[in-house]
Amino acid sequence: MKVAFVGCGLNSNYHINFAKGYPELEIIGVVDKDSEKAKQCAARYGIKKIFSTIKDLVDEYKPDVIHIITPPPTHYSLAKEAIQSKCHVLVEKPMTLNGQEAGELYALAEENGVKLCTMHNHFYDPCIAKARDLIDKGLVGNIINVESYYGLNTRIDAFRKYPAPNALPWIYTLPGGVFHDFMAHPLYVMLPYTGKPQEIQVMEKSFGELPQNISDELRILIKGEKAFGVLTFSFAAKPHLHFLRIYGTKMMVSVDFNTMTTTLHPVSHLPKAAQKATYNLSASWQLLRNTLFNVWNFGRGKLRPYQGMKVLIHKFYDAINGKGELPVSKEEALMVIETMDEIWKQIKNIRLDFKPIIPIRNPGATGREKKILVTGATGFLGKRLVELLVEKGYSVRGLARKLSNIEKLKRLDTEILFGDVADVESLKPAFEGIDYVIHAAADTSGSEGEGQISSIQGTKNIIDLGEKFKIKRLVYISSCSVYGVADYKNGQTVTEGSALERFPEKRGAYSHSKLEAERIVRQAMNNGSVPIVCLRPGTIFGPGGEIFTPMMGFNLGQKVFAIIGLGKFVLPLVYIDNLVGAILAAIENGSGCGKIYNVVDADRLTKKDYANLLLKRLYPKAHYFYIPYGFIYLTVFFQEVLLKLLKRKPFLTRYRLTSSQKNIIYDSSKIKTGLGWKPTISLRDAIGEILAYETAKNSS
Repeated sequence: MKVAFVGCGLNSNYHINFAKGYPELEIIGVVDKDSEKAKQCAARYGIKKIFSTIKDLVDEYKPDVIHIITPPPTHYSLAKEAIQSKCHVLVEKPMTLNGQEAGELYALAEENGVKLCTMHNHFYDPCIAKARDLIDKGLVGNIINVESYYGLNTRIDAFRKYPAPNALPWIYTLPGGVFHDFMAHPLYVMLPYTGKPQEIQVMEKSFGELPQNISDELRILIKGEKAFGVLTFSFAAKPHLHFLRIYGTKMMVSVDFNTMTTTLHPVSHLPKAAQKATYNLSASWQLLRNTLFNVWNFGRGKLRPYQGMKVLIHKFYDAINGKGELPVSKEEALMVIETMDEIWKQIKNIRLDFKPIIPIRNPGATGREKKILVTGATGFLGKRLVELLVEKGYSVRGLARKLSNIEKLKRLDTEILFGDVADVESLKPAFEGIDYVIHAAADTSGSEGEGQISSIQGTKNIIDLGEKFKIKRLVYISSCSVYGVADYKNGQTVTEGSALERFPEKRGAYSHSKLEAERIVRQAMNNGSVPIVCLRPGTIFGPGGEIFTPMMGFNLGQKVFAIIGLGKFVLPLVYIDNLVGAILAAIENGSGCGKIYNVVDADRLTKKDYANLLLKRLYPKAHYFYIPYGFIYLTVFFQEVLLKLLKRKPFLTRYRLTSSQKNIIYDSSKIKTGLGWKPTISLRDAIGEILAYETAKNSS
């Protein structure tokens, strides 16, 4: 059997690995419009041929089977092309975007004499196979109700990662919004037992997990031909559970897909008082036995992640070879898709809106003659900056990326425009009528690619548009990470004229991108194209910010804090409100144009001070350890050597460690004398503000 795979994303790894375990199977190629991704996938599995289209694949090697493992919007067209090429097709869930498309594919498959199947993999996980066996034997009795629960983490790439500047991830564009790509999972394990839905009622609610407060919770009540069904889809509840509970007249069966365990709760004939003890004892024993069994099977290679996918793929191949029925029938697949169609009709709050938000202005406010654009307005600095600018009476416009949390900005008297600094077309409207720009947007993901696009290209776009729209001043927020700290001596005072980083590629993606972006800024300052003030803040901290940074050390949640060094290291901190004060000074005082300023609070706070004043008061039950720098250095060295032998990238390098732990003092006297900046909040008062914020947050 000759097999090919269309789509080389993460799921392709599972499909290919499980396919390789089938006897007498040959993988003849992979297809992806991204040639680099196709090459990497082919090299990883020793596949000789890569193609950019199904047509190229079929013209050269006619496969027997094609797996479609691409985003859902492409499933229909790709599956249709593969079927018309008379190939059997296995399509990832959801098979299509709606029931009409799915019906057309099945009709086309019958017309061409090929088999079509979709990936309802959890239905074949070992834990539900056990439940299915009990049901088939009649041990559960008549099924009365089925409860299907599906929880999902919104931090995965599908929700957060932009495919290109200002481009929305495809998951938000589906008919069912962010629920659409995953809804098949809780449905296909439930519907075989409820039967075809006769009535569906949907309730939705938002707990703020998703952008613009679109719905993140669904409760779906289904009246089926056989039984009732209750489906819960949750983005907000934690931990993220995935289970199925089947309630019968003889037994309740609970299937946990996360732990791969099945527990049975049969009718007990013991006295009610005795049942209270035996129920828990029985459940505990079953969980222990299932856990030990799973560990044993995992050790023998008999239990793997996505085990049900392997079973389904092999059953599909068996069906092609005439050794059984399709693992997912046409009727089962269409029932799931058609049920989803009905659910989408009832959900209202799943669409994002990117129209500009223009508040009603107070014409009596002072400072309205100065209109300020803030990029990165939804970031830690940006939100506080906009808030204080509005308090000062400025007319403020905030630039927000499409998936950013804008709820705090919406409560302020500020305009909100959606765009991306790396996409010049989306950025142009933000410059209309603007006098001053504060460029605070920067990539902090640590990704080299994202840094190149966001920080570097974004800064270039800001400067180009600043020149075109003839803005009065640009305040650029750089970073003290541009300094060549590894070359400095301990105790050295760092001024704006100190040497910059010589090896940014060793320092990390963030420092590299900030240094390159600042190079563009300095070039613009030299040629006078735009009036620019460049600020280099230290480590920004404040309410809502990061409490324990990598500069401090390593931590295990809020339980254990390992602090690098003996605590004498002076932290280069700047309180967020003091930094905003420096930005305001740069806006108000024109003498700063063409100059660069360090912005670090004058108060000297060591790591030990920080731990005693803040950490130990926030987390009094935690354990604190001061680890000598030399020990950390040697550990990092051995880690580098080991991972080099294994041809893997080190987690931390000695160069980065040295750059973050060199005990130096940043001098901010230039901005004090040049722009009259003076920190208004002491570091100890700042810590009081953070304590108050965290206490209020934890009590709410």
